[in-house]
Amino acid sequence: MKGELQTHITDLERELIAFFVNAAQAIGLPKSYGEIYGLFFASEQPLALDDVIERLQISKGSASQGIRFLKSINALNTIYLQGDRRDHYKAETSLRRIADGLLKERIAPQLQDGMERLKSLKSQYRSEDLKPVKERIKNIEAWSKKADLLLPLVTNFLGPKPSKSASKTVKSI
Repeated sequence: MKGELQTHITDLERELIAFFVNAAQAIGLPKSYGEIYGLFFASEQPLALDDVIERLQISKGSASQGIRFLKSINALNTIYLQGDRRDHYKAETSLRRIADGLLKERIAPQLQDGMERLKSLKSQYRSEDLKPVKERIKNIEAWSKKADLLLPLVTNFLGPKPSKSASKTVKSI
């Protein structure tokens, strides 16, 4: 029946979820993030937190944390369903938008933190104390500069950024 949400995982959904679990783990994300995104990706209907908990049989904390992370990297869009006060979400299917969010929210801050730690290290030690690792520190600085140049190229390579308004949907029950 249209509008009614199934509670079990179909074979097709299971395969899509497995695909995204592997993808998440390949980039160092928790398995649950892949499961959650895979479920949203496989679903035609927007899902709420309760739906994720029930269908994946995971804890509320794990589901909530996963949804929060996926929203932060633009992998989930909030959907308004008239007459339902719960937040609902749909998967973002633009690789460009997700990759952009992942780079800005996860990778760039880690690189920035690493450079701050390196600056701190250099200021704490005398030049002669750093002599044994001076070349390696220069390598790290060069890698960081290359990453700063590479990250925008990666997002541009993935295509034009979809408009934000195109990913927001209002749906009546």
